[in-house]
Order: sequence, then structure tokens, then C-alpha cells
Amino acid sequence: MKFLLWTLCAVGLWSLSLTAQAPPDFSGTWTMDLSRSEAAAQGPPIGPVTVAIRQTPAEIRVETTRNGTTQVVRYLPVESKPLVPGQPTGTFRWEGAKLITYLAADINNQAVTFEEVRSLNPEGTEMEVEVTFVVQHGYSTGGSSVVRSPNAPNSSTGKNIFVRARP
Repeated sequence: MKFLLWTLCAVGLWSLSLTAQAPPDFSGTWTMDLSRSEAAAQGPPIGPVTVAIRQTPAEIRVETTRNGTTQVVRYLPVESKPLVPGQPTGTFRWEGAKLITYLAADINNQAVTFEEVRSLNPEGTEMEVEVTFVVQHGYSTGGSSVVRSPNAPNSSTGKNIFVRARP
């Protein structure tokens, strides 16, 4: 009887290990494919964009270089929610194989949020990033001035494609 119980426990634990897969690894350097990215087609040309990601179970660190300027953001698991004065810090979570990061920030004294949903192609050579940007108050333009409008859209969503740089 004990042997049967031990066997059932071992089989149960083994089957759990098969279903609990490690999240995909986004670590590496990625270059935006400007011809397939929506961010590259909006407004003035943005030039090359490079993203360097370092991923550990406790932190996702993203360094984005655009037009010679680099921005570093640390994302910590949703459960941790620490405050790091003077350093942009967001949160991350996993939904299956998708990495979802969230960042609240100020741009021109306006509260904004960024949610990015990252996924890899089966080969791990391309990363799709769906970005949702939300401004806390909608605005519309009226002639040469900007007028606050409660009905103006306050969010936008776009997809960008990045190609993994060869080591």
C-alpha cells in the first residue's frame, strides 16, 4: 500500500513538472524592424531603436536606446511593488508565454501609463511588442492651442517588431 501511495505521489509531481514550463527568455539585444513597426510610421521618423533586456526571475531590466538617448527601466514582479526614488520602476507578470510590463510615469507633468505585451516567435528570433499608452486626461487640438476635452481619446495602441541581434 505504501509503495502504491509513493508511486502515485511521484507520478503526480512528475506530471506537474511537465505542465509548469519556464517562461521564455527575452534576454538579449533587439533592434526594431522599422518597416514592420507602427511606432516607426507615426509622426516624424524615429530612427533606429535598440532594446537590451536582462531577465531574471526577480527582475526584468529594459534599456531602450532611441536617437542616441538611453532610458533604463526596472520591472519587478507585480507582488513586490517597491518604491525606488529617482529610478523608473514598473511591474511585470506572465500570462502564459507573454511577458506583460506596466509602467506609470510623468511626461510634461502629465500622468501616463505604458503597458507592453511581449511575445516571441517560435524560433525566438523576433519579438512582438504590443504597446498601450494612456494619458490620464484627453486633449484635442484647436487651431494653434491645445484644449482640454473630456471626450478626446486618451489612449493609443500599436505593435512593434524587434529582431534579435546576433551575438
